[in-house]
Amino acid sequence: MGSKSIAEFRCLSQRDLALCRRANVHSVEQLLSHSIQELTRKLGVHESHAIRIRNVIQRAAAPPMQCIYDQIRIPSEVPGTPLQDEPSASLDSDALDSLAASDVFHPSTSYLTLNQLRLKSFLSTGQPALDECMGGGFTKGMVSELLGESASGKTQMLLSTTVSVALALHTPQSVLLGGKGESVALITTQGRSAARHMVHRLVEITSAQLHNLPADQLQSAIHAVLRNVSIACAFSYETAQHVLCYMLPAMILRFHEQYHDHHTPPPIGLVALDSIPPLLQHDILQEESESISVSPTARAAKLHALAEQLREIAMGSADKIAVVVVNHVSDAFDQDRAYVRQAIAKNLLGSEIPKEKSPAVVPNTHLLPLSYATQAVHFSGLLSSVQHRDSHLKTAQLGLVWANCINARFLLTHTHSHSKMRRLRVVFAPNAPANRHVDFSIESKGTIVDAIH
Repeated sequence: MGSKSIAEFRCLSQRDLALCRRANVHSVEQLLSHSIQELTRKLGVHESHAIRIRNVIQRAAAPPMQCIYDQIRIPSEVPGTPLQDEPSASLDSDALDSLAASDVFHPSTSYLTLNQLRLKSFLSTGQPALDECMGGGFTKGMVSELLGESASGKTQMLLSTTVSVALALHTPQSVLLGGKGESVALITTQGRSAARHMVHRLVEITSAQLHNLPADQLQSAIHAVLRNVSIACAFSYETAQHVLCYMLPAMILRFHEQYHDHHTPPPIGLVALDSIPPLLQHDILQEESESISVSPTARAAKLHALAEQLREIAMGSADKIAVVVVNHVSDAFDQDRAYVRQAIAKNLLGSEIPKEKSPAVVPNTHLLPLSYATQAVHFSGLLSSVQHRDSHLKTAQLGLVWANCINARFLLTHTHSHSKMRRLRVVFAPNAPANRHVDFSIESKGTIVDAIH
């Protein structure tokens, strides 16, 4: 900023430029380094006039402001400072024209409708009730996590979302309206058999959701899903790292640059990794010769590197991408159960679970320390499962390191009231209240919502 000359900015009138030249003030650095009193004395003008000159130059030389609308690719403009940045009588017509474009605020060009804002900021799961519970769906530019035990519906919800994104249902880019939809990149760590199952399930969901369409349109929709979905198999951490660092960025760039080519799939809108824990299971065999103290450090470094690559994918392109990962759960230990039971006894959760005698229960008179176990129950999904039986309390795998690497976490559980019903509960998310939940079932057409609570 100090190397710029005041003459480079057309926001000052010829008279003000002449006053600066006469005062030997030629650069922005010189103008901003003087106090208002010094600037008033050097320019030989009134103090209010000196303040206005300084504010105009300071505003013109400052970098563009960043706000939330810029993060979701909505153009924004910042109005001028009242009684300071408005043009005065000392400005000539050229300066007035240059100021008119930058200092006038046009609300009609800075705001979009709520529906347009949602489409630019979120990816729909295909179920409006699920989107409402999650605060709009999966947020673009963020790393979201689906957490749950086996058969809780994590992969099925991911595939149902994939079909919705690939077909761009309920959007102007919908395949049913002649659009190209959006591309989806799926990375599976379960092997080639899991990848083949994903393909068959995607076709089944598409056929069940669009069974009312004519046969030729249904086949076109299925072809669009298969064209827009790319699947990669990652059998180890190194393989996943290669996919995230090299293959996926190149594919994102190619799809974006060749958007108008009818033979190229549309830009990628969703990247899904199913799932994270298998990528680190081989560490036990590879690190047998290492000391116990080194293994957790290496594991944490790998988790940080993986999260950094996922964040770069989510935020690195011109069009933000929603990144969704799948994580597993493990049974809560006695100490974790004790913390939950004491929190319930003190009415801190607003929930009740059956009470039973256990030596791990912490007495009510005991003051809980501010330890990891105390804090972890709030972000590991443990509190989100307190309405189940004590033996069903679960906590997220990968620990505190991974919890700090993601932006949102959603817990999927069985309701136990019906064999087909599952429950999605918000553990933490920046755009949705914690512990909000919705019940849904898994059918041939994907996820079907029952009710929001």
